[in-house]
Amino acid sequence: MAKSRVLIFEPIHQKGLDHLSKNGAEVVYAPGFSEEEICSVVDEVDAIIARAQGFIDGPVLDRAPRLKVVGRHGIGVDNINVPAATERGIFVVNTPTGPVEAVAEYVAMSMVALPRRIPQADSATRQTDWDFRNRHHGPELRGKTLGIVGFGRIGRRIAEICGPGYRMKTTYYDVYPASEDEEKRLGIERVEFDKLITESDYITLNVPLVDQTHHLIDARAMENMKPTAYLINCSRGPVVDEKALVQALRANTIAGAVIDVFEEEPVQADNPLLKLDNVLLSPHCSGHTSESAQNLSLVAADIIRILEGKRPEFPVNDPIHPRQTVT
Repeated sequence: MAKSRVLIFEPIHQKGLDHLSKNGAEVVYAPGFSEEEICSVVDEVDAIIARAQGFIDGPVLDRAPRLKVVGRHGIGVDNINVPAATERGIFVVNTPTGPVEAVAEYVAMSMVALPRRIPQADSATRQTDWDFRNRHHGPELRGKTLGIVGFGRIGRRIAEICGPGYRMKTTYYDVYPASEDEEKRLGIERVEFDKLITESDYITLNVPLVDQTHHLIDARAMENMKPTAYLINCSRGPVVDEKALVQALRANTIAGAVIDVFEEEPVQADNPLLKLDNVLLSPHCSGHTSESAQNLSLVAADIIRILEGKRPEFPVNDPIHPRQTVT
């Protein structure tokens, strides 16, 4: 019996690779992320593991007659055409628990690092600029209001860290409210989006990229934020109107922004965000820790389950019963 073949575009942790090989799967690597490069090797694969690069759409799926599952090494599936996969009887699975702790810790860290200008303090110290300590005094977090947009696993973990830990007043906006018991446990209040925008000192975005969240934070939203407020985006780049963000940062309409994700990735050298000093930037790595790399790679477990004819643990869709599709 021929081995199952699993196509990978970007490296994954050895733990995931070991799980595939231990269960009789052969790993195949694509030469690149373009549709043409993916299609050149997809015709004889049974599964695909996708990270942030590449787009899995109808043309790719139609070139893969053996394909049974596309696994997302991460949470967001905006680079996978889920309806197209469902129509073709192909499962889509993801790893919703994998990056939770990593992203939540990153958000909590950035709320200190940007206002306190930690990267600049490091640079000044290396240049023996001791007077930096007298020129810059950032705010403390205690008593400030944190607004969490999107109250899934990551949003909840941020609330746990920043509410009791930083002693912040914590509010959230989500289409689906948390239970009263959970709100009481976390000491958190659900508010309307506009209220969160206008009253928060820190706003963290933790939502998927769908039509309703594209440019959710636009010029109007930033005009309504406090001039002392900070915006943190560790979700998807297009959730924020990047051109409007640059204008707001240049005009000091808001105090600053933490940007881990960009409208165009990898970020280009001419992106104006790179020249601003009231931002903290990172290359879409807020969810990257040694532990999360292992957890994310274990999307391989759901892939093996499906290849063995079993139900997956974390399905995004249900091609067997399409009306039950999750996304």
